Amino acid sequence: MEDILYVKAEQNVPVQKRELKLKDVVSLYSVNKTMVQKLEKEPFYTIPKKGRKLTMFTITKVYETIHKAYPQITIENLGETDFIIEYEGDKKPGKAWEYVKAALVAAVVFFGSAFTIMTFNEDVNVSGVFEKIYLMVTGKVHSGAGVLEISYAVGLPIGILTFYNHFKKRDIKNDPTPIQVEMRTYEEQMNKAMLKSASREGKTIDVN
Repeated sequence: MEDILYVKAEQNVPVQKRELKLKDVVSLYSVNKTMVQKLEKEPFYTIPKKGRKLTMFTITKVYETIHKAYPQITIENLGETDFIIEYEGDKKPGKAWEYVKAALVAAVVFFGSAFTIMTFNEDVNVSGVFEKIYLMVTGKVHSGAGVLEISYAVGLPIGILTFYNHFKKRDIKNDPTPIQVEMRTYEEQMNKAMLKSASREGKTIDVN
């Protein structure tokens, strides 16, 4: 029976070294374990020292490397047809810089959210709505902070935190938060846009 090699490439593959082998780029599977072990050690690509951080490839470049070692092998692709190699390097940013970035992002999100909530309240005239509710229920004109204002102020942040799923027990429900879903969607769309641009500009590395 002819061996079949299954190949799976992710859309974006982060690497920490310049000398890349097949195992660094794609996942390989076959019932022929010896063949897989040999192919995983096959050289695939060397990232130039002055090269770009992102390098785009077609899956046929992977096929070319495989067929050099096993010309007659049948390949089944289970992953992407085009993918990105992202060279991250060996150096990792210090903990202090990570804390600074986290603080900056938290500040931007906090003040941006506060401004958005305030403009929304002004736009829909929430205070006016509360005054009308007080007038309908009590028959009196009410001004200042009351039960509705306090409940609204307390319930709003609780509702946001609950919606974004940051205080649920992970052992009960380990689903991603809405913001994580949006981030993954953005990342996927960005990768597709970069691959399309590279293909149109002829920057995608294909078979020789």
